[in-house]
Amino acid sequence: MLKKIATAGIILGTLTAHAATTGNLLLSGTVAEELAIVVTAEAGASNLDLSASPTALKVATVNEVSNSNTGYTISAKSTNGSLLKNGSLDQLAYQISYDGGSMVSLTTTDQTVKTQSTAGVYDYDSDVDIAYTGKAAAEMVEGTYTDTVTFTISAI
Repeated sequence: MLKKIATAGIILGTLTAHAATTGNLLLSGTVAEELAIVVTAEAGASNLDLSASPTALKVATVNEVSNSNTGYTISAKSTNGSLLKNGSLDQLAYQISYDGGSMVSLTTTDQTVKTQSTAGVYDYDSDVDIAYTGKAAAEMVEGTYTDTVTFTISAI
């Protein structure tokens, strides 16, 4: 009986001698990608003076929100290919500048107007400016001239 107790004591001593003195706890969480864009038109954007010839008239502010770990791009396209159209009767060409960049003529397919290649958390406002060469009313067909510009934010 004494031999069994001694053996049990040796076994228990061996088990406790191998117990760890440290332990690890893995903590983890996931942050989803956030990409958002809000376009806010200036008051005059829907009432342009087509007889004027502005070179950098602010027509909108675009708020860009991103937490992408690869950065993001802003692209733009125009329904009418950078033409303010009066139906099929008449048209006036224009260009835009995004966030102080060069003036560009938009096409009907997306083209990159800004690249933010650094990962980070962004909540940034970019100005959109328009330039065109106006014409006197006597040189244009009466009516409303319109185009729609679509901006898209995408992770790189």
